[in-house]
Amino acid sequence: MSARQEDSGRRPYLTPAQVMKWMEDSKVQYRLDPKDSPPGGWAEELWPLRVEPLAAPRVAVDDGQRVLQEWPGNPKAEAFVLQAEEHYRARRYAEAARLYEQALTECPDCYLARAYLGDATLFGGDAAGALVHYQKAAETNPHDYRLYYFQGSALARLGRMDEAVEAWIWSLVLFPRNPVLRQFFQQHPELGLVVLDDVLAPRGFARKEGEEVIVEFDPDYGAAWLAFANCKALWLGEPTHRQEMTGTTERHFSSVEETECLASTAVVHEGQKNQSEEGPTDASLDRLTAVIRDGMITELVLFELAARVHPQYTLTLADEDRQRLREYVVRHVLLPVGRR
Repeated sequence: MSARQEDSGRRPYLTPAQVMKWMEDSKVQYRLDPKDSPPGGWAEELWPLRVEPLAAPRVAVDDGQRVLQEWPGNPKAEAFVLQAEEHYRARRYAEAARLYEQALTECPDCYLARAYLGDATLFGGDAAGALVHYQKAAETNPHDYRLYYFQGSALARLGRMDEAVEAWIWSLVLFPRNPVLRQFFQQHPELGLVVLDDVLAPRGFARKEGEEVIVEFDPDYGAAWLAFANCKALWLGEPTHRQEMTGTTERHFSSVEETECLASTAVVHEGQKNQSEEGPTDASLDRLTAVIRDGMITELVLFELAARVHPQYTLTLADEDRQRLREYVVRHVLLPVGRR
């Protein structure tokens, strides 16, 4: 499915003023509740995890849609892998490699055994040989983000930095919430790269309490986040708006909803900046407006928000949408340290 199919046939996005007018005219009771936001904003409340990630995902096509399945196991091969892990942890890499090879003899499609053989080869001092194993593992299952992270590590050791960066980019595309790469670049400052923190630390939120919709926002961060909270409240309190925009009244994660609310936030933020240089500021909103100017708000929503709800959602995207995500990572996520 294309990430943009949800946009087809919908009405234009509401402006902040139109959102306010709808709320004022509505029979639904909306109550404003200014309050301090949590340190990282209300991201966890707004976009809670709903789909647990698979340990070894593979992509299948069912009725024309990409769906995720767990990679099939092989008990005999896994027994060899468990034995190999003991040697690997003890840094007996040659012994570990022999057992990983036995696992692959038992199960040639056990791509993680191939990847682990690459690790044993890498730490045994043969980065070129490790790269071959990582690449073969990715040929078997091109949807596991770890294989590209591993390739990047081997390529960097070989001095092939452009190829290493490309591999790390695809690792992020396939698993945006990946903490491993963030830690990797912190531990290796000599690489001169950084995975930037999330753009959004939302300072507005909406929730239902009985028949009321509560509009929460942190006044220390200005009116832009109030506009965001108002928009989220409207989507929560007015099923007809959800129907008009998405074709259903059922509450679900919607890129249309998130785009409308973030656009509303950015409009108010830009208006405040144009009026005065004083008052509350939020650097995350400057980054948000930069992404919008770059025409990549959909990619921000998919990379940062949808991936919170479903960490492996990007695996189900159409190829052209993944390519757009790659561009988003290049421009706004994985950057040289000097461009932070």
